[in-house]
Amino acid sequence: MPPARRRTAVFTKHPAPGRVKTRLCPPLSPSQAAALSEAMLRDLVERLAAASDLETALRFAPAAAAAWFAAGFPGLADRAPQVGPDLGHRLARHFEDEARRDPPATAVVVGSDVPLLPVALVREAHAALGAGADLVLSPDGGGGYALVGLRGSHPELFTRVAMSSGDTCARTVALARERGLEVELLEESLDVDREPDLRRLARLLAGRAPDGPGYPVRTALLLRELSLLPA
Repeated sequence: MPPARRRTAVFTKHPAPGRVKTRLCPPLSPSQAAALSEAMLRDLVERLAAASDLETALRFAPAAAAAWFAAGFPGLADRAPQVGPDLGHRLARHFEDEARRDPPATAVVVGSDVPLLPVALVREAHAALGAGADLVLSPDGGGGYALVGLRGSHPELFTRVAMSSGDTCARTVALARERGLEVELLEESLDVDREPDLRRLARLLAGRAPDGPGYPVRTALLLRELSLLPA
């Protein structure tokens, strides 16, 4: 029987100017990029935390930002710093910890820069893991992935593949299949890393009802303040 618990960790960084979303500068200033990072994070966490069938956690960097995350997300009990020298090792360590969890749970990680990520897609990832998939990915359209779910611990999927490159997703899939793992690819998700992603996000939001389900209110408000989204 598949584990009933569904644990979703949001991997994020402290939104300090000059430390986050630097590939959006320009057109944004470092302060604007940091504000966007925070807005996307808050919208996503709020949406996930409202799903009673999901256990939502925050894994943040750097560890010194613990007080900021405690003050900003007091209703989220599971907050902890990421552990490792780089993103790949931090993901590997996270899934290693999750694989040892008792009672067991399906484990999914999402980035904090996917403001339109549907909860239904997260549920789909958990369901795939519960049904026997070893690795579940949602490609991000830029060669990486915005969501990753893993059954068990397979650190090489993160430590032997360069993160944030144009072929991260493809190389991860190839290595997983080489190791005999069952891979399931979900629909693509939009993460916001570069100016074209930002423009695409604005276009998608312009076509959505502000009172519709999953609408990222904070992100949309900031884009309006930046004149990227019609008022």
